[in-house]
Amino acid sequence: MNCSHARGFTLLELLVVVVIVSLATTLSVAWLGGDDHRRLDAAAERLHSDLNLARDMAFLDQRIIGWQADAQGYRFVTWRYVPDSGVWRWVPLESQRLTPQPWPMPLAVESVTAKASSADDTDMPRLVWWPNGEVIGGRLVLDHDGARRALEVDALGVYRVKATDL
Repeated sequence: MNCSHARGFTLLELLVVVVIVSLATTLSVAWLGGDDHRRLDAAAERLHSDLNLARDMAFLDQRIIGWQADAQGYRFVTWRYVPDSGVWRWVPLESQRLTPQPWPMPLAVESVTAKASSADDTDMPRLVWWPNGEVIGGRLVLDHDGARRALEVDALGVYRVKATDL
């Protein structure tokens, strides 16, 4: 067998393929996870969808549903009588549709209702939906390093997500 007719790839061809694959991988990772504005928009849209679902569930299931948030994420709660303690209080909502959600990045959440700002150190939800479908209107602002997205909430639900300036 003659060595000059052997088939295969040269080292240069393999190197070119490795460089192309590594460039494609680097660009896809940067595109999928590197853009904070895009992730902030996705978080705001996810929250918008979940808040609308909470409104619908409160009406359809005839229960009071609240929304609580912190720096790590948010969850939904319901107002329920707890027989063990003999008091009514906010307890985590047991639902397959409205599960606790982590933020995709560190976020500061500011909420202002028509009546007053909500306190971060209490277990009182920032938003509450009543069985008749109403919610106290207000504004939620998601902030990440100066990039902000505001969700406007009126008496019937969330109606707008928009970028805001500091």
